[in-house]
Amino acid sequence: MNNKDYYDRRHTYLINKEFQGRFAAFVITILIGYSAILLLFQKLARSVSFPLMIPIVFVGLIIFIGVASMFYSHRLAGPLFAIQRGTREIAKGDLLIRLHMRKGHNIVFHQIVENINNMTDNLRDTVLKMEDKVVKLSKETKGLSEKITVGESKKELALHLNRIQELEKELGDMLKTFKVY
Repeated sequence: MNNKDYYDRRHTYLINKEFQGRFAAFVITILIGYSAILLLFQKLARSVSFPLMIPIVFVGLIIFIGVASMFYSHRLAGPLFAIQRGTREIAKGDLLIRLHMRKGHNIVFHQIVENINNMTDNLRDTVLKMEDKVVKLSKETKGLSEKITVGESKKELALHLNRIQELEKELGDMLKTFKVY
């Protein structure tokens, strides 16, 4: 997809309704809490002649919002860190990696981890099949080389060459499943 197509198409703003709904509820809860506490302390400041009350409340609210944000962001940062660490190992070539998420994490992270695990499984299976084909190809080329050295008949040489071409086609078919250009 080129950039023009991306900007011309309609955008869906609610991609994951559950996650976005929870995040919106969190932000709304923080704002309502902030407003309620500010209103409460403004009334208290009027009844008590304590001019420093509003700055104290303001600092308290900032601390409250900061702590609440840290707890909420930790619920996002933890799974993202685990996914990043796992994908880094996969990128290095470790196809034995299996990512896991705790039950309490958002369903989105579970779906991402499941997709990454499926991708890794498929890659591992393809690599194993290709390794098997390479071993067979190596045996066939070695056999062909020996037959040429011994001076075998053209029929025997053609048979080995045919098996090599079949293995080459099978490897090519496996590689066609990947889009690289």
